[in-house]
Amino acid sequence: MMDTNILDMLDNIGRSSVARRAGVLRAIRGTVLPRRLEFTAANGDVLAIEVSNARVTDVFRVRSGMVPDFETEPREGLIGKLAQLVSDIADAPAPLEFVSLKPDAELEADDVGVTLGEIETACARIELPAEPIVSVVPDVEEPAPQTTDATSAARGFFDSAERFAQARGLIDGGDPQFEGDAALRPDAGLLARFMADLTGWNDDSQSELQQPQLIVMRPSGGKGAAVAVVQDQEQTAIAVHDARKLGAVVGLWTKLSGGDS
Repeated sequence: MMDTNILDMLDNIGRSSVARRAGVLRAIRGTVLPRRLEFTAANGDVLAIEVSNARVTDVFRVRSGMVPDFETEPREGLIGKLAQLVSDIADAPAPLEFVSLKPDAELEADDVGVTLGEIETACARIELPAEPIVSVVPDVEEPAPQTTDATSAARGFFDSAERFAQARGLIDGGDPQFEGDAALRPDAGLLARFMADLTGWNDDSQSELQQPQLIVMRPSGGKGAAVAVVQDQEQTAIAVHDARKLGAVVGLWTKLSGGDS
């Protein structure tokens, strides 16, 4: 079985706090009938809300602080608090689990609630920090050197990572090539989700990141297994390695990207 830390990191690549907040808002948007939605972070933080017809009509449990009072608080203040609650749970440690439950009581006829549009507008004014576990290291000094053979940055990383990787893989659109510890090889479903997330990330950042990229995923605390990903226009290389080998990863990337001549 694959190491659960690596599984979580691969499963959440590209899913930053901003993306998780979008997921919470998407869950609200998709709720038509009255439901109790509960979002639980890895550290136990919970946001439990009542939603009907894409409107938040009540709050039962929050990450911290007082639960907003829908009956007494001014609407503008309530909108701001709901946006902050959504942002707070999105910024909590991943993964974020979601369940939809039957409401505890029937919705009152006058419970119009706060609309999704109002919450989205308020959320747009709340800046979320970058995902702490994922780092993108693009080659910003100079374009990646053009090679005359078929070797890409990803292929070069895959070939050279053998000296520090516990397991490594190369993906080029066909059957993935994996070598090393079989227990660290992701299954087909996880790999498909990983590549889909990476494609979405590329689409979102295409204008900013056009050169080959190094993506480093480290466990919190800096100990244990880590993942390094190098992607270019042709291929994607994945290396699972001891987190203490980060220097070797960056050194190889610097050499491949032309930063160390």
